[in-house]
Amino acid sequence: MAALGPLVGEMLGVERARFEVEHDGIRHHVRIGDAIEFEIEDIVPFGVKTGEPVRFQGMFHPVPSDLTMAEAKSSRTNAFGIEFEGKTGLSTAEFSWAA
Repeated sequence: MAALGPLVGEMLGVERARFEVEHDGIRHHVRIGDAIEFEIEDIVPFGVKTGEPVRFQGMFHPVPSDLTMAEAKSSRTNAFGIEFEGKTGLSTAEFSWAA
């Protein structure tokens, strides 16, 4: 996560909030308190009978090197004076949070 530090231009604050993650097959839903919520769906190419989604493997990425491509279904942010609602491009990946 330290690699993301240079991308932060202004620190608006810090809050503690419950972090909820739900998986239902290829759909994934994340809620962080009442401030952030988004839902994505893994992209399964037409004609793939196994149901396996598109994956980028062995690429450089600050968290994992394997990413599953996903389409944003909804996205809402209302935190620290920033309000956004719509869709954003996201992907899913396997990693664990550690301090």
